[in-house]
Amino acid sequence: MALQYEFPVVSTGNLGTAVDTYASTVSTQPPTNTPSNPNGALNPIGAAFLIAPGSPLLPVAQYYPSASGSLNSNGWGAPLIVRYVRYVSTTAAAWLAYPAPVYWTDETYTTVTGTFLEGLPASTGNLNSLAGWALPNTTIYPGSKTGAQLNTIINGNFIFIATKGFVSGAAVVASTAVGDAIIGTSGNFTVTRTASGSAPLCSRNALALSAVTANVTSDIWINCDPTF
Repeated sequence: MALQYEFPVVSTGNLGTAVDTYASTVSTQPPTNTPSNPNGALNPIGAAFLIAPGSPLLPVAQYYPSASGSLNSNGWGAPLIVRYVRYVSTTAAAWLAYPAPVYWTDETYTTVTGTFLEGLPASTGNLNSLAGWALPNTTIYPGSKTGAQLNTIINGNFIFIATKGFVSGAAVVASTAVGDAIIGTSGNFTVTRTASGSAPLCSRNALALSAVTANVTSDIWINCDPTF
């Protein structure tokens, strides 16, 4: 019996730059559409994939800071779970220069938004609706796009988000310290933190592994995917 969907179809060869156009007419874009991947999606919508450490699909600058691939590179031994989802937001907030948090919009678990108040439940937002960190960003996407320009490119289309594992230089909150629990909060592409040793307000969505930088980013271990 043939196996299917072990590996994602990544249109650009890079999880951080792949943006696949949503097609309202299902026959206008390959592959041949099935119930699991309609509307021009190149993978089943919502599907999860395990990306092996050192995979060429992972941007070196984002995940393995040592371009030489040294075994001492942060995150080198950490696999990553990604999901293929549609990004839809009426707020149309400008995208960030680094991986940023996104929220599930409904119970299909196929669609995300960068705006907390557009998330579950019933488009009112909830701390536990954090889906993961979107991989596209203005730093890695080609063409030196602004955040607003990148929103125009992505909004309504299919992207990859990280739902579990190590991500370097991800968006956090300015007060983040090593060991903090990272959780959802109101805003656009925004999270907050609970100090290490304190009970978080909801399930811990990520763990801060490094001190926050001037760009308000940190290395994090994401834990948003209960299926793995």
